[in-house]
Amino acid sequence: MYTNASVPGAGRERAQDAVFGHVLVGLDDTPESLLAAAQAGVLRAPDGRLELLAVAERHLAAHAGMAAPDAEEHVYADTAANLERAKELVDADEAVLAAGRLVPLLRLEAERRGATLIAVGARSHRRLAALALGGHDVEALHDAPCSVLLARPGWGPHRPDRIVVAIDGSPESRAAEETARALAARLGCDLVPAVGLADAAAPDVLRAERENGLVDPRPLLDAVAEAATAASLVVVGRRAPRRGRRADLAERAAYRVRCSVLVVRHHMPAQG
Repeated sequence: MYTNASVPGAGRERAQDAVFGHVLVGLDDTPESLLAAAQAGVLRAPDGRLELLAVAERHLAAHAGMAAPDAEEHVYADTAANLERAKELVDADEAVLAAGRLVPLLRLEAERRGATLIAVGARSHRRLAALALGGHDVEALHDAPCSVLLARPGWGPHRPDRIVVAIDGSPESRAAEETARALAARLGCDLVPAVGLADAAAPDVLRAERENGLVDPRPLLDAVAEAATAASLVVVGRRAPRRGRRADLAERAAYRVRCSVLVVRHHMPAQG
């Protein structure tokens, strides 16, 4: 297990902290979104910007039938109350209360404001049910313009007990590892590189370079799940999404592990 003192390339933390330079937190009327605010406050770069976007999803009140008007007011009031609680949890640079649909507004605002990280609370559901019924954590992963934090209980507003990064030799996993190493150095956390030899791009090289990591003969998701605790942060890389593509490692990891997940968006260089 790598400690803060033994993290290779620790001099590059500043560059890799770019992921945490401009954080946009999505809030609704649920306690999970408050957890996203607390953990985003921990991850934000020392000179980074953090903004709170609270969205009252009044359309959800339609399920209340005749009581829909009262339900709409409750949704708005509860969302406004959550925004005030979030402002007490973190020192936000800006806080906005709006009405509409949270994830579409998050995407629009992330692009408009140049956010480098979106933070949302993860709901407790299985993957198939979530895909069928929807959920902010699922939606945020699809077509996100930047990296995404899916926050679960375990360590906010304190640092995680360890940072587990998924390694498979791909360009996106290398980007995730650089970010994870820099974050571990800044927060003073143990870093655990998890390698699944069953689907690693270059097993021999990966095994040789990470003797102190967790090398598992099984697939990568098994290795990550083995290394993570409820108080961990799992870091995975993801390429720019492709429409119609089946669930990738980042999405599957979000449902497999029971801790917070940081999905690092890896931008592939343009083809000539």
